[in-house]
Amino acid sequence: MSRWAGLIVVILFNSPTIELSAQQFSVGPQIAFGDYRETSAQLSYRGSGLGAKASVVWKKFSADVWLSKIKYKPSGGTATNEFDASEIDVLVRYYVAGAFSAELGYLNRKAEPEFEAQSMGAMTVGAQMAHLLGPGVRMRLNGGVMFGSKFSGGGMVSELGAVRLGLGLTVDALRGRLRLTGDYDFQSVSRQTDDGSGALSAPIQQSLGRIGLAIAF
Repeated sequence: MSRWAGLIVVILFNSPTIELSAQQFSVGPQIAFGDYRETSAQLSYRGSGLGAKASVVWKKFSADVWLSKIKYKPSGGTATNEFDASEIDVLVRYYVAGAFSAELGYLNRKAEPEFEAQSMGAMTVGAQMAHLLGPGVRMRLNGGVMFGSKFSGGGMVSELGAVRLGLGLTVDALRGRLRLTGDYDFQSVSRQTDDGSGALSAPIQQSLGRIGLAIAF
């Protein structure tokens, strides 16, 4: 795993920097795949579903919005029941210099039936590094700390106890009017609860992959 991470960093630092784009908008459907775990993997689920992605670029600002709904099924541990997870992710960036942009985000995940899994909302602050790998091929690597986390079952997170990492790839076709999109998002939340007898560890982890097509305007 560390070798792959090192390879990605080397590629990003040695690839041509993406030039600032003119105003542009793209939108399209995606297929989503997820892995969700709670309480040190005692509750483990995997699932798939549908989603959509919209992106906009304007001068030094850019933003991505993802919508997805995944049906999770037990895949190990003590999990016994299925649940649906509807999620919205928003990332807004401001170009700083070179390959780097400052990033502010928001996520909201709603689990149904309620309390079968944790519904969650949080803000994210972090950065993105993006590079042009070749004609029409772009890669991004982003990461940040989540704060203000709220859970349907209660609990709290320390200042640096919730992080998210992302990896994305976009391939242009038809002179940039059609795009193949691929996105991966990893969330790790060191949540703690207290039932009156003291703090209890109740971590949450989700890996979410999305692939799709988008039309650019």
